[in-house]
Amino acid sequence: MGEYEQPVLGMRSCFDYSKEEGTVHAWSAREWFVVRKAEIHISADQVIVPFLKMGVEAREQFITPEGFLEDVPLTRHDHPLVRYAEAFTQNFELISERKSVVHQLREVA
Repeated sequence: MGEYEQPVLGMRSCFDYSKEEGTVHAWSAREWFVVRKAEIHISADQVIVPFLKMGVEAREQFITPEGFLEDVPLTRHDHPLVRYAEAFTQNFELISERKSVVHQLREVA
């Protein structure tokens, strides 16, 4: 998200987006890895080949009247974490090649 070096050169963190936006109020959010598309293809020599497209979604957290944090899909497209999630999704394949944990997550999905 931002506290570590980004996996793709030039990729900005959610904190960079937040500074650019000039956000002055505190916000709480988290990201979810999601399966966008899952298919099974059959090659010319009759081999089954899985096909998977993954992405990242950002969810803002709100405090419920009971005092619990609840995830709500973000609707504001310019939210710093939404912008970061979109950049992560666009670079997902490259990131999964560079970061073994993301690669393993994709393999498990």
